[in-house]
Amino acid sequence: MNNLHLFSFQRLLRLGIREDTSFIETQKTYMFNLFLLIASPFAFLSLLINLYQLAFWPAFFNVVQLAVFILCFRISKLQKGLYLRPLLLLILSVIAVIAAYYYKNGSEYRLLVMMVAAVVIFDKTWQYFLFACLLSVAFVWIRLDNHTLVNEPDETVVEGVLKMLLPLLLFTMSLFYFKHIYFKNLAQLEKANQLLSLAKEQEEKILHTVAHDLRSPITNISSISNMMLQDGRFETDQIELIKLIGHSSDTSLTLINDLMLNSNSINDPAQLQQVDLNKLVGELIPILQFRANEKNISIQTEMLSHPLMAIIDPDRIERVVTNLVTNAIKFSHEKSIVTICLYKEAAHALLIVKDQGIGIQKENHEQ
Repeated sequence: MNNLHLFSFQRLLRLGIREDTSFIETQKTYMFNLFLLIASPFAFLSLLINLYQLAFWPAFFNVVQLAVFILCFRISKLQKGLYLRPLLLLILSVIAVIAAYYYKNGSEYRLLVMMVAAVVIFDKTWQYFLFACLLSVAFVWIRLDNHTLVNEPDETVVEGVLKMLLPLLLFTMSLFYFKHIYFKNLAQLEKANQLLSLAKEQEEKILHTVAHDLRSPITNISSISNMMLQDGRFETDQIELIKLIGHSSDTSLTLINDLMLNSNSINDPAQLQQVDLNKLVGELIPILQFRANEKNISIQTEMLSHPLMAIIDPDRIERVVTNLVTNAIKFSHEKSIVTICLYKEAAHALLIVKDQGIGIQKENHEQ
């Protein structure tokens, strides 16, 4: 239950924050949402207390506060009208000052929370300092009115004012300094992250281009070596060399396909379409069997007699099947059998590749 409450709080704290939201705007939204999550429950609780005590005017102020809070939550969620956040914070501050002054309900302490929120919400320095100074003066004024200092000599009143005002001004300066340093570091971090993302994107493009350009000549080498093996005019030593060329080119082609698969999976969305899996796998069997012939391995299939339709990316599934069967051939004994099975299981298609090879050690099965 505690984990559920924590998860809900975190979701509300991240309200309106998307993956593409900048670091600085993320921190502003965090601070604004945190202020709302702290202040709105107190406004609701005050509303219930005031209604119970038949204090309708204070309850009216609570209703106005809750309405502003709801509007603020909507702005955070939609990320529209963000420029209204400082104005709404100012409205909430005015409501808190009026309620604290006339009803002596301790609302002035909310001003300190608003001051913390303001250091992030206000973009311009003069706006923040003006807002913070007004809140500080309002706080001191309310506290003076709640104490007997108003009936004391002027010197005592001035001393009381300074004791409250100077710490508030120091608090304001400290908050601004923290914001300046923190946001400066955030800006540097965001710039570094953008450069890193750009470099990674360029690296992926280069890898994809190189892999694409290499695949065609390597495929040609593999095809030519296979044609030479079928010619029958070469001696045993020459055939072994041709087989070595073919094996090396096939290995290189597999590595290139894997490289393209990884690159495509990062940069390109899947090209989904409805395909008959029986037909797709069936078209791969002759090519795979040709590779298996080198070790006198037989490839058998267990597939449905009717089409097995699935919504897939044909190119990627073809690479997956090819890699699975190629690995099965690689680690199988000579004159053994590799079986490709295709089944329908509920609403899914199930592909199984079986071999009679060395297998995987039991302690590595979970990996």
